[in-house]
Amino acid sequence: MKAFLARWRPGHVIAAWVVYWIGLVGVTLTPTLLAISGASAMPKDTSDVNVSFANTMLHITVKQLGKVTHDASASLGEMAFWVGVPPLAVYALWLFTRRRPAATRQSLGEGGLESMPRPDVPEADRSSTIHSRAPHA
Repeated sequence: MKAFLARWRPGHVIAAWVVYWIGLVGVTLTPTLLAISGASAMPKDTSDVNVSFANTMLHITVKQLGKVTHDASASLGEMAFWVGVPPLAVYALWLFTRRRPAATRQSLGEGGLESMPRPDVPEADRSSTIHSRAPHA
C-alpha cells in the first residue's frame, strides 16, 4: 500500500476524498431516501415523515399506515467523524509515504558521501568557489 500511495499526486488524494464522500452519502442516505420516497407515494394521510434536530442529534422517522417503517438517527459528532476523519487519515498516510525532494534530504543529513566533509583535505581546498587564473579586466 505504501508504494501505491507514494505514486499519488494531490489530485488523486482529492479524487479519493470525493469518491469516499459520494459512497458515504450513498450508503447512509439511500435507505432513508427510499423510505421517504415510498411514504410520499402512499395515499394522502396514510404516511408521515418526521425530521428533528435537537441536542446535536438528527432523528428521522418514516411511518406508513401507522407503523414505523424506517428510523434513523445520528449525532453531530458521529456525522463530523464520518465526514472528516477518514479523508484526513488518507491525507496523513499519503504525506507519510511521499518521498522528500533531494534538497530536503540533504538538509536533513541524508545526502550522499560527496556532501560530507573530508577530514584529509585542508580547509582552504574545500572551498567550492571557482577561481580563475586569467587576468581580470
